[in-house]
Amino acid sequence: MVLGVALCSCTKDNDDVEGTLLEGKWELTNVSCFCGFGVDTDFSGHKITFEGDELTVENSGQFEFLTDAAGKFTVEGNVITFVNGRQYTYEVKLNVLELTFVDNPGIADDEIFMAYKRG
Repeated sequence: MVLGVALCSCTKDNDDVEGTLLEGKWELTNVSCFCGFGVDTDFSGHKITFEGDELTVENSGQFEFLTDAAGKFTVEGNVITFVNGRQYTYEVKLNVLELTFVDNPGIADDEIFMAYKRG
């Protein structure tokens, strides 16, 4: 019983773990959507940076993404809600961040998936 109490008192808040996973600068490497991008499209001009509860967005390439998402964000489970109200599920696999737009089932073709590499 004492061991159970000790283990419960040592658990961390999920926000700390998620913040650590997202923290840093990410460069867009791939986008999948009904947007019609070519096979060799260069997305590297789009970068995002998570620092604390703030998101910074840099769009210096041909295409712009997350243009109105900069600012404070919240994380609940594996869902990020940006300042513009849009939500994305996320998964971090090694040095790759995958964002998938939580689409509106009533709107056709609003799905978007973005893959970023850390750095």
